[in-house]
Amino acid sequence: MRLSIGGGGEQLFIIFWVMEIQREYFVRSAEEVLQALKTDVSQGLSADEVRRRQEQYGKNTLEEKKKASVWRMLASQFANPIVWILIAAAAIAFAFAHLLEGIAVMIVVLINTLIGFFMERQAVRSMEKLSSMARTKAQVLRQGKKTEIDSSELVPGDILFVEAGDVVTADARIISEHSLAVKEAALTGESLDVEKNTEPLGADTRTADRVNSIFKGTVVGRGNGQAVVVATGGTTELGKIARMTEEADKDATPLNKKLHALSQRLIWLTLILSVLIFGAGVLRGEDWLFMIETAIALAIASIPEGLPVISTMALARGMLRLADKQVVVKTLEAVQTLGETEVIFTDKTGTLTENEMHVQVVALGDRIETVTGEQHNRDGLKEESAYKMFLYVAVLCNNSALPEGGKDEKAVGDPVEVALLRMASELGEDVDKLRQEQPRLAELPFDADIKMMASTHKQGNEHYIYVKGAPEAVLEKCQAVLRDGNETPLNDPDGWKRKADDLAGQGLRMLGFAYRRTDRVPADDEVPEGLVFLGLAGFIDPPRADVKDALAACHAAGIKVAMVTGDHPGTAHAIALQVGLAEGENVVTVEGKDIPEGDLPADLQQKIADAVVFSRVDPAQKLRLVSLYQDRQMVVGMTGDGVNDAPALKKADIGIAMGIRGTEAAKEAADLILRDDAFPSIVTAVQYGRVIFENIRTFIIYLLSCNMSEIMIVAIASFANLPLPLQPLQILFLNMITDVFPALAIGMSEGEEGVMKRKPRKSSDPLVSKSNWVSVVTYALSLTTGVIGAELYAVFYMGGEEGVVNNITFYTLILAQLWNVFNMPTREVSFFQNPVTRNRYVWYALVFCIAVTVVTYLVPPLRSVLGLVSIHPQGLIVVVVASIVPVMIVQVLKRVLKVVE
Repeated sequence: MRLSIGGGGEQLFIIFWVMEIQREYFVRSAEEVLQALKTDVSQGLSADEVRRRQEQYGKNTLEEKKKASVWRMLASQFANPIVWILIAAAAIAFAFAHLLEGIAVMIVVLINTLIGFFMERQAVRSMEKLSSMARTKAQVLRQGKKTEIDSSELVPGDILFVEAGDVVTADARIISEHSLAVKEAALTGESLDVEKNTEPLGADTRTADRVNSIFKGTVVGRGNGQAVVVATGGTTELGKIARMTEEADKDATPLNKKLHALSQRLIWLTLILSVLIFGAGVLRGEDWLFMIETAIALAIASIPEGLPVISTMALARGMLRLADKQVVVKTLEAVQTLGETEVIFTDKTGTLTENEMHVQVVALGDRIETVTGEQHNRDGLKEESAYKMFLYVAVLCNNSALPEGGKDEKAVGDPVEVALLRMASELGEDVDKLRQEQPRLAELPFDADIKMMASTHKQGNEHYIYVKGAPEAVLEKCQAVLRDGNETPLNDPDGWKRKADDLAGQGLRMLGFAYRRTDRVPADDEVPEGLVFLGLAGFIDPPRADVKDALAACHAAGIKVAMVTGDHPGTAHAIALQVGLAEGENVVTVEGKDIPEGDLPADLQQKIADAVVFSRVDPAQKLRLVSLYQDRQMVVGMTGDGVNDAPALKKADIGIAMGIRGTEAAKEAADLILRDDAFPSIVTAVQYGRVIFENIRTFIIYLLSCNMSEIMIVAIASFANLPLPLQPLQILFLNMITDVFPALAIGMSEGEEGVMKRKPRKSSDPLVSKSNWVSVVTYALSLTTGVIGAELYAVFYMGGEEGVVNNITFYTLILAQLWNVFNMPTREVSFFQNPVTRNRYVWYALVFCIAVTVVTYLVPPLRSVLGLVSIHPQGLIVVVVASIVPVMIVQVLKRVLKVVE
């Protein structure tokens, strides 16, 4: 315990409350909390006391995460093993005075770095545009006066005033309240306003159920109240979540892991082949310095230096295209990670649902009619004799309003009351006219103790009291029921209670409706008795219209979607059925309290694996869910919008925040942001991610097969004592021009149809699988066959002049590598109609590469550097024919013999 003595006497400022009052403030009475915090409800804190407490506890702010500097963002672009290899290769080239090779490789590294940097910088700027960091004010009592201060100046013990529309700026214990209800979705995930009171609670009450407290970051939806601040800054519930978010570790992205594994293989392959070719050349009697140059050139050739540039550009293009689809991607790798996602944990409110309450059913007399959606029966409801009185209660015992023209997008008021007005409007009623015909004379505001609201109205020469509230509370005040137009004794209130419970079990929020004729205007605090019961209304936040198809697309793609919400299990279960999270009625549901810390028994692990609904889940449990699925080697996506979602968003392989209603904490923790808050945008992003991965894998196969063919050609020529088929600078030219541009064009492919009909790739699967390596070797051998065939023809039938042999080999390999792009489509698609032939960028690349090759021959300095000479027309025919041979070989192996994919 730490004590601080200040003032003129023996004032003990006890820090003990940090450990005890913060832990037990909701258990104690309001008076006990005030006493422990040494504050006065009528005077508040003195200026001196405020100053001391500010020194002790600091500002009421959360520690802001330091944004990555420009230099740090730039340095992160070098976190690619292939980039390290390229830098090493450039260093070796410079060491041996091969300036052109070194400069060319460094240009590749520079291009890759700049593309990655500018794309991620663009994402940061998009984030800044989405942010709205306004400073919040707070109303407090200090030195006996109510005053407005900056919320950062609040300290424990301050008496805080809150009213409808206020953002709560600290954690506080409620002292007094009047119809106080708070929107806590951002913190707890609870979609409905939480009714507040002042009564002490049990010691094991979870945060979402602490109805005698208000929390930093939530919004007052209705009423007003006074509360004493018990926690500020990092000690608030919001601060604890922020700290949990900071501590949540995200693993390297699957793409980076796979590129790293591929790079390690290439390093060993490079070293082994370079040593073998150098040794073979020296044994043949070649100049050892020339063989070192050749070995270096082949080392560079074996590394697909175009890979980082092309993969970065493919990801960048996906990033830009997703931006057009209302998806802001913060890092390039996140685009591809989406394609591997195996499970998506999604929030309910606003993501699967409209985040707007609607009247789903109305029960009057013996009828239960649906009044929302395609299956509504509003006409049937109007036939019920109690309909007119029910309508009066719904519209008149109501403090909300719809904007002119019925455009309720901007309606302000209690969501349930707005839903009642919207229902009346959809039933063809004129809300304003009804209110003019029956002016309000008195009101008993909703109170959490009596759980109802009443209003008195004049209708002609009569007075009516209209009441709505919790069904059980309303029924207790009723002695009759309106049935068949007559007020008959209420003999079976339990029957109505059972009906309300049954509907509540379907995820509906229930209200009861009643009325009474009166000959006088009741007092303001008079609770009405002797009411006539009318019936029930059930409310729900309905599913978004586009969600069901989007979820079906996820299921077709082999992606599990599970709802993770702070809402009531019944509500979550009902929405899960409506949107099709599971087939039939088989919805496996797990509550947050059933997910303990530590090791889980096998049966609970299996239940969690099968569950598609997780209800009443707090931030720590969301984080645990993500970890549990990641431990099963699954790639996890998590959607969220609240502060309570931030830790799980950061931990997930792909965190997805909502751009419209998302909190800054959620956006900061996420990898991408949905500007339209729509779940179908996730499906679009997954599709792009899958296409991008297939494009990356395809151009890697293309690059590796081309590079491997160069090594094979030089190796075979060296061991067979043939003229050296390629000079070092020619190898570099091949890698920089004829490899990169077709591969880049492949990266722009729209992908094959049916990409969303396949199961997700396992995160453990390598970037280049065994079957892919078979394809690489097959393509490389076919290229080698055509080129070596051309070289042998030049040696034995065209005189064997070294310059001519070299040039025929060089040109054959250029064209063969260009045509190799047509080997990339799988055998499941047509050779003539496939993603490659439909890709205009491929045709642009082929024309460009051929044009560059022609220019290098026509420009004397370039011709001299590359060692190019004139070739007889016979040689050109050999070049064209030999370059086509590899395509023919591969197509026979692929489509006839089916030995490669």
